Order: sequence, then C-alpha cells, then structure tokens
Amino acid sequence: MKDSSIITFPIIFDGLNRFPKHLFYEGDTSLLKKRCITFVGTRNITEYGKWCIDHLLGKFLVELDIAIVSGLARGVDAYVHQTCLQRGISTIAIVPGSINSAIPKCNLEIFNQLKQKGLILAEYPEGTVLGKEMFVLRNRLLAGISDSVIVVEAGIGSGSLITANFAVEFNRDLYIIPGNINNNMSHGCNLLASMGAGIITCLADFKEVCGIENDQVLLKV
Repeated sequence: MKDSSIITFPIIFDGLNRFPKHLFYEGDTSLLKKRCITFVGTRNITEYGKWCIDHLLGKFLVELDIAIVSGLARGVDAYVHQTCLQRGISTIAIVPGSINSAIPKCNLEIFNQLKQKGLILAEYPEGTVLGKEMFVLRNRLLAGISDSVIVVEAGIGSGSLITANFAVEFNRDLYIIPGNINNNMSHGCNLLASMGAGIITCLADFKEVCGIENDQVLLKV
C-alpha cells in the first residue's frame, strides 16, 4: 500500500501542547473544517452502550457542520464510526502509530469505508513500528481535535480515562453518559461525573452540546 498523504494543520489542535507539525491521512480532509466532537469508551461495549450511541447519533447531525471523532478501536469506537457511516454522519478516526499499523481485523471493513466516506488521521508514517506509548499519544489527539469529549462507557482502568484527562488538561468540555453502578463498564464514567464532568442524561442534553436548544441551532461566539 502506498504511503498516506501528509497534511499540515496545527490549527486544528489549538491549545494542545506538543501537537504534531503534520499528520498522515486517508480520506476527506474537508471534514477538518467542521466542528469536532469526540466519542470514546470501552472495547467491551455493552448493549446499553450501543443503545446510547444509537440514541444520540441521530440523523439530525447530518444537517449540522459537525464531525464525530473516535479512535477506530474495538467496542465503542467501532460502533460510533459504524453508526455514523450508516447514517451519513461525518466521522473522523484517529489511530495510533501509522494509518495501517493498529487496525483490528474486525474493523477492516469500517477502516475501508472511512477511507472512502470519512477521514483517518495518524501521527506516524507507514512502516513505523507500533509502540504502546503511541496509544496514549493518540489519545491526546482525540482530546485535542475536539471542543467536546464524551465518554460513553469506561471501566476504572480504561484508556478512555486518559483521553478524559487530556480533555481537562486542554480545557475541552468533558461529558459522560452515566451507567448502572453494578456495571464495571460504568465505573469510570460515574467516577468522572463525581469529579465534575458534565452528564448527558437524554438526547436533549446531547443536542445542547451540539449547539441545539429547543430544536433551534445556537450560534456559538
């Protein structure tokens, strides 16, 4: 496979320390002109997590100048991208390492669709040996590219909490979807809520994050 193209867009990481001077990409870079909202969560997604994503990512997003960002990992990430692709919602994946170095086999179909209908970003060129630290570096980009980060489901040891910490560090808006206290996949989200993260309790809450209140689009100054 040919090496991915390179873009130089430091402005999309405004306020992000140690941002990359350039990124490698496959897909439609015009999506970077949209307002971005990042969704992250556990690789062990539950039916509750799927229901939440199905409920929030409605077709109303197609009419808005918004792109939904995630990390193309198994679980929440994959379900977010899949839902967006099925509903015609703009979506961006940021992957660790190079474009092709860390794509789970179960996500190859989503990966190929993103190259055609979305955008994939990576910090390193093709041929880079993947290191564990690159997942954390990717998480800082997931937080930095968006003005809002939403954690759907996350256990206490979830990498999504690292993304949430970066969101706080970069002064991004952080939200969680609360869950059952008996479910390990909700413990991380509930912990973030106790520490002050915003709580999305219904579709109206998410629409407000998107700039919609009482079905009226709000202009953000």
